[in-house]
Amino acid sequence: PRSPRPKAALLHGHFPYAEADPGRMLIVGSYAQRENQRFERLSQEAALFLMRMIYTAREEGVWIIPVSGYRSIRDQEAIFTAQVKKLGSIAAAAKVSAPPGHSEHHTGYAVDLADGGYPNRDVTQEFVDTEAFEWLQKNARTFGFELSFPENNPRGISYEPWHWRYVGSPVAKGIFETARRRSN
Repeated sequence: PRSPRPKAALLHGHFPYAEADPGRMLIVGSYAQRENQRFERLSQEAALFLMRMIYTAREEGVWIIPVSGYRSIRDQEAIFTAQVKKLGSIAAAAKVSAPPGHSEHHTGYAVDLADGGYPNRDVTQEFVDTEAFEWLQKNARTFGFELSFPENNPRGISYEPWHWRYVGSPVAKGIFETARRRSN
């Protein structure tokens, strides 16, 4: 990480995370087309395990695609500001999006996943009705991934079936240690 580890104080249900160095990440895929296309990146460790997971799923006929990986604090600020404008308050926005400096995406160890066969279900609750989600529920742990925001989580954050974090190593577990402990 580029900045020191922040204290583990909650902000509207979200913990702070240091912003990782994007120059040390690997591209794990691209998302969208033409002027909206972006290249998704993860930390090297998380990227390798994600790729193993994606190709294992593909061998079983399931098409998992990364929709959003590493996100800078600046990028998160734009996303969060749009949610505040849409929903009318910081508290309401924080139920569906992390405030800047508090997104797991800043770490390079979190990724939003989708089913390539159902593009209209990307980053929606309908993702639960896809083969990709079903496969992830059964197999993601084998590759070190876990769902960050399950239904009825104690932090009060909306259920995000698409949002997975890598916790398959001591470094990754350490990054999310407080969040994992306070989510059970």
